[in-house]
Amino acid sequence: MTLNVAARRPARVLGLAGLIPFVALTVALYAEGPRDRIALAQLAYGATIVSFIGALHWGLAMRERKLDETAQWRALGWGVVPSLVAWCALLLPLPAGLWLLAALVPVCGWMDARLSRELSLESWFMRLRTLLSGAVTLCLVLSARVAG
Repeated sequence: MTLNVAARRPARVLGLAGLIPFVALTVALYAEGPRDRIALAQLAYGATIVSFIGALHWGLAMRERKLDETAQWRALGWGVVPSLVAWCALLLPLPAGLWLLAALVPVCGWMDARLSRELSLESWFMRLRTLLSGAVTLCLVLSARVAG
């Protein structure tokens, strides 16, 4: 089976590898085991990943000279939002934190699409992001359904 995501090889390989913990922890939650610890691990990993996604906006905005000041405020301002929301998710009881992250990931995708259009990023970026966001959201939803 070949994924039709013509992303640069390192981005594709590392992005897909980043799904391994999400999938493994989701599967583990449906098996017998210490669900609270597994759900907390899923929450912590999800919070880490959405923080990384927000940081992409900082990196892209910092290198792009064509962004006017308003666009810079939007990109840099949004760049901190996922980290702050992820931090709040870590403070919530399970499964609420997982539900919050599951809602945040598609919003991050929407903001990434907006910045991608604004900066005319290569089309593979959003194809890969959409695939990864869909898989992550599904894992978080399935995890939230059995956590807590």
